[in-house]
Amino acid sequence: MIANRVVTFVALGGGILSLLFSFISGQIIFALISSIFFALSVIIWKYGYLLIPFFTGAGNIVEVRGGYTIPPTRDCIIKRAAGGYYASKFLEIKFYESMIDKNEADRSSMIESFEKSLASLKNVLKISLMVSAVDLTKHIDKIKAKRSASESKRRRLPPNSEELVRIDREIAMWNRLLERITHGDRSLEITAFAQTTAFGVTKEEAISKVRRQAKEAKTIISSTLGSDVTELLDTDMIKCFEWSYFIPADSEQLRDEVF
Repeated sequence: MIANRVVTFVALGGGILSLLFSFISGQIIFALISSIFFALSVIIWKYGYLLIPFFTGAGNIVEVRGGYTIPPTRDCIIKRAAGGYYASKFLEIKFYESMIDKNEADRSSMIESFEKSLASLKNVLKISLMVSAVDLTKHIDKIKAKRSASESKRRRLPPNSEELVRIDREIAMWNRLLERITHGDRSLEITAFAQTTAFGVTKEEAISKVRRQAKEAKTIISSTLGSDVTELLDTDMIKCFEWSYFIPADSEQLRDEVF
């Protein structure tokens, strides 16, 4: 498996070895090499989800996992079947509103919007929710930090930015969470993702179809539910695929694996 963390560890290990050689031999060139490796490890750790698909695409590298394959673009998972191919894509769903905070009329409206979004879909869509209890002692500080980051980002945006609506929803969500926690309510952390699958006679046809389906599902869900929907790539996509068999065993593992 070509994983971002593997490449990061290799770059980090190479940097440490070069740094040790530079101290032992007194050669400046080893210090320079070590600084390059360290920089690469940080870049890959931060932006590996963008870099690795680029390199695998350029090298036309196909990953094989059991009876499934991941194309060089690393944006879907493919399986050979009788008469053709299946291709699946995964979407991350971020909800900024909860029915707990709504009155009866708003709850009915949210349920109706959810039903309309499902009725608008032309293809089968699997929506999965993973729910875990939150450790409040650590969670309050994290919520405040995320709220502060969102508020800082909002102050930097121009008045006519399209991001303002999304940022305002995000800040309101953090405020609601803090209010519920301070009033003694037990909070739950929800990780939501969706999967869509297409069939094609050829591999290229299946990939093309599933990409169109994913874009359609992304548009419908984000517009009707007021949520952010993102197409998952590389290791994030593989996590969703593996969660079909084994989910994280506890809350800490879930937070470590989440997108």
